[in-house]
Formats: sequence, structure tokens, C-alpha cells
Amino acid sequence: MSFVSVLRRLVWLAMAASAAWLPAQSFDLDTGREPVVSLDGQWRFHPGDSPPALGASTPAWAAPSFDDSNWKLLRSDQSWSVQGYAAMSGYAWYRFAVKIPPGDKPTSLLLAPLVTSFEVYVDGHRAGGLGKMQPDSIPNTSFLYHLFPLTSQGSASDRTVQVAIRVWHSPIWAGYVGGGPYYAGNLAGDPILLKSEQNHHQLARNTKYVDAYSYSITASLIGLAILCLFLMRPAEREYLWFAIVLLAQAADNALFVGQQVYSWPPVPINDLLDATLVAAAIFASFCFFARVLGARPGILGRFLLALVVFSPLPAIFYWPGWFSASASAATQLLCLLPAVAWILAVLLERAMRGNLDARLLLLPTLLDLGYFFADNLAIVSAQAGFTHLPRILELPLPLPPFTMQTGIMLHLFFLLALLVFLIRRFMLARREEERLAGELEAARQVQLVLLPDELDQCPGFRVECIYRPAEQVGGDFFQQIGDGQGGMTIVVGDVSGKGLPAAMMVSVLVGAIRAEAAHGATPASLMASLNERVMGRSNSGFTTCMAAHISAQGLLSVANAGHLPPYLNGRETYLPGSLPLGILPHATYETLTLQLTPGDRLAFVSDGVIEARSRSGELFGFDRTRNISRDPASRIAEAARVFGQQDDITVVTVDFFSVPA
Repeated sequence: MSFVSVLRRLVWLAMAASAAWLPAQSFDLDTGREPVVSLDGQWRFHPGDSPPALGASTPAWAAPSFDDSNWKLLRSDQSWSVQGYAAMSGYAWYRFAVKIPPGDKPTSLLLAPLVTSFEVYVDGHRAGGLGKMQPDSIPNTSFLYHLFPLTSQGSASDRTVQVAIRVWHSPIWAGYVGGGPYYAGNLAGDPILLKSEQNHHQLARNTKYVDAYSYSITASLIGLAILCLFLMRPAEREYLWFAIVLLAQAADNALFVGQQVYSWPPVPINDLLDATLVAAAIFASFCFFARVLGARPGILGRFLLALVVFSPLPAIFYWPGWFSASASAATQLLCLLPAVAWILAVLLERAMRGNLDARLLLLPTLLDLGYFFADNLAIVSAQAGFTHLPRILELPLPLPPFTMQTGIMLHLFFLLALLVFLIRRFMLARREEERLAGELEAARQVQLVLLPDELDQCPGFRVECIYRPAEQVGGDFFQQIGDGQGGMTIVVGDVSGKGLPAAMMVSVLVGAIRAEAAHGATPASLMASLNERVMGRSNSGFTTCMAAHISAQGLLSVANAGHLPPYLNGRETYLPGSLPLGILPHATYETLTLQLTPGDRLAFVSDGVIEARSRSGELFGFDRTRNISRDPASRIAEAARVFGQQDDITVVTVDFFSVPA
């Protein structure tokens, strides 16, 4: 072992041996305390305001030499209204002295929240304050702990500092909100320690309202998600109203947190915003329940909604002194109550009739809205001086490590019920959509069966048909029927409208076409027969149609009922004008006769080709259609589809080669 290693071990053993004989660290509870003192206790109190001192702007009651021995003693953690000065408003003063030991550090003063406005004097000098001290109809409110300087530097000897607090309490609140100090926690001492204590109070208050803050975030996210559902399904307005309910509640809770934690915005603005958001939530709730329950409120409903829209205004009538605070709040509640009563009455009536949606929503809605009115009615009662706010409405529910207000818990219960309701409604709607999709698919299959196939081809002709419905099923139709003598009958048409109703009318028309063609009907007589078939069945709609017969020798006979004329070798064929089917009973149709030569091409198109529209709004039009009318049917249909399909597209091309003998 080296000499250095031996030396290190000897030093370590010597230190360990000496440490065993050292005394333990001693702590003195008297002299070792932190330099902070509690100011909670009894302060001198005097109502009224101080006259200014002679020759100075400082009030006389703030002077350190002022004799306050004959002033009353009041507790500093309770308002003066519960200590013999009920409903007192205006000015009042508090005084107390702080003895500061010698030291080299400055000291500060930490004051618990005071209602409503105040200013602090230290040895006759103003150290700070909050709010306006002049008589003002708008009181200040703050639930924050405020820090003020007490001494700017240390002293070599003991000294006593006189603190005076001038308070002004608004008469608007004096009837139900006491003036002066409200909470314990007044301290004097080391500024660093007091700043830390101020932060602790702020964190404790933040924690108290974490439930309202969390609900605001939750309701906002769910409300935005429901709003997206409405944007995807705008016909279902219940999603819009539900989203407004949640977003209004979220904004109102955020407003509540801002007022309680940061004392912002100012009270008049806060009252107006709060009343507006409550009215928005009630308005949207009314519309939501009216829609989902199938209720038609009529004139009564519009009157109730007008009261809801008016309700935010009475909430601020007491600021200019028109109403008392209690009358203002009571008027607001009376404007909201009829709409809420209507909601609950409709829910109860539908539930008694066996409506499952009403049974699901009745209890959560009753608890949520009922608590809102009970809580506000208790506040109005306290404002009027009849009773104090019942503690059961104030006490938060324990939910470790936090607490939850009863109103937030009922909001969550109501939200859960609405989500279950919407999920159930969405599932039922999805099931109905699947059923309708099945019916549409069946209709599409029927339409495919009704279209001509290879068996309908005739020697000497080449027929190509392309059908592109705008939806799963459409209103265009085409039939190609041989006449048994080497010729064929071609019928093309377009039923107004789209979807399943148009498809059902197509089925009727195709059956009638085949029945009439089997009896050798001419194009004109076929049009007249179809017109009688659709009269009274088109639900105020109409059908454009054109029938053409081409003989084996190429003789073309065409009758038209409002359809686009065919193109012959790239040129539009002139046809006499006529009304579509289903408009005028007993209509007659003219026949146009042309002679085809081998190699001629006919092109029949529906208005879905002409009316194809680009993103800029430009129509495909007649010129483009005429220029490509000699192309194969598939190319014509694809050109219109790519340009911007808006309606069903049908293109039929017929090439005549002459029938061999």
C-alpha cells in the first residue's frame, strides 16, 4: 500500500472519531423563527371618512400620532356587516400597529382580500391601494392577496409602524355583501417570504376552481366536435343547437374562472357577458329539445325565445340605479323561467307518452336546470335580505385530490345523457341510412336489368349506350327494341329529379315502353301513350322523352317530347317543339321522317351532357357536344363527366350499315 493511501485512511479515521464527539445541531423555537408575523386579530375600526390633516393632503386618521383608542375593535377576518354594521356602505377606516425588531432588511405587508375599494397608509404615507376611492356606482372586486411595502430598509433599533386602511364600500352591494376584510392571512415581515405566501394563496385559489376550468375545456372540445358533425350533416340542426349549448357553457365557466381567479373582466362587463352566455345556452336548449322531441312551439315559442333574448339586459339594470341588485337578478330569472318550464313540460309529456329520448333526458335536464334556478333564486333571496345563501348549494363535493362544485357535477351528468342520446340517435340514423342504401342498391340493380343488353342488338346496326347516374340511381332511361322486321325502336328520356323517386318513375316508363312497342306503336302514338301514363304520377315533375324508329332500309321516324334533338353525322337535327310528358293531358306529337344512308351515325344525349359544369361555372354547352357528337358514346360521356358532372349522363350512338337481304 502506498504512503498516500495510508495517509488518506488516517485522515478519514481522525475525522470520523472527532465527529462522534461533536454536539447535534440545536434549533431554537423562539429565536429561530422566520421573520413573519400574523396580523389576524382585532383592528381598530371607525365608520365614515377622515378629514384632511391641517396643512397636508394626508387624511388625519392616517397619521401615526392620531389617537384611535376610542375606536371599536373588529376582527380582521370578518366583514363589518356581521360585526354590528349590517348593510353599511360608504367609507370606513381600520388601524393597527406593527412592531419591527432591529435588522438590516426591509419589510412588507400582505393583506387578505377586502371589499370593495381601499388604500393603505403606512406612517401617514400612501403605500398603495385598489380601485377608485371616490363615490362610484361601479364597485371594485378582487379576491387576491395584495403586497405593500412596510419599511424600505432595516433599522438598528426597535420601531413601531402605524398602518391605516381606508375602505370604500359600494351601496350597490352593501345590502348583501359586507364591507372590509373577508379572509384571514394578513401578514407582515420579510418581503421574499410574503411574496411566496402570496403565490401560495393564488395557487390555492386556482385549485379551488380547477373543476370549472376543466369543464370549460371539456365542453369546448366536445362542442367543437359536435359542431363538425353539424357541418358534415347540416340538415340535422340538433347538432348545431347542442354545440351552441356546450360552447356557451364552456365560455361561461371560463368567464367565471377569470372573475374568481384574476378579478377580470370588470364586474359590469362580467355581468353582461355572463347573462348573455346563459341566455344563449337556454335559447339553444329550447331549440334543441323542440327539434329532437318533434315539438312545434309556434307563436308561444317565439314569445318565450324573445324573453330569453331580452334577459341579459335586466342583469345590468342595477348599475345605473334603475333596479336594485335583487330586482335586476329576479327580472333576469323571470325572463328565462318560461322557456325552461316549457322544456321540462315537453320532456315530461313526451316521457309519459313513452318517448325513449324524453325518458333518457328528463332527469338530467331537470337536475341541471333545476339546480341553476335554485342556486340563483337563493342568491336573489340573499340580495333582497330575506335569507342567506344555503350552504348546501355552496359546499363543494369532495373528489380527492380536488373538489367539485355541485353545478359542475350536474353539468357533467347532463352532458353524459346528451352524449348517450346523440350516440343512440346517430346509430339509428346510420341504421336507416344502411336500409336506404340497400333499397337504392336494389333500385340500381333493377335499372341495370331494364337497360338493353346484347340480345336487343339488330343486324345492320351498331348501338352503343353509356349511362352515368349522378347518384346511385338516376332518372335517365334508354330502351332499344327490335320490331321483328329488321328495324328497331329507340327511346331515350330523362325524369326530372334524382334518386329513388326518379328511379321508380323510370321503372314505370320502361314497362309502358315495352308494352306499347310490342303492339307496333309508332313514335308519335308511343309518346301520347306514355304521356297519359305519367299524368298525375310525377308529383309536379315532368319527363322529357324522344322515340325513334329506324326501319331495315334506314327510314328514320322521330317524335319528341321536350328532349334534346339527336345529332346526325355531327349536326343537330331540327325537331318540332313540344311539351314534356306529364304536363298536358291528351297531348299530340309530330313525327319527323328522314332517310339514313349506310355509314350515318346518330347520337342521342341527355341534358346531363349539355349541363356539365366546370369549377369556374362554365357549361359544357351545345358547341362542345356538337363537336364530339361523332365520337363513340363512351368518349362523349367521359368528356362530360371529367368537365364536371351535375346530372345523370346518358349517351346513345347508332351506326347504320344497312340490313343485308
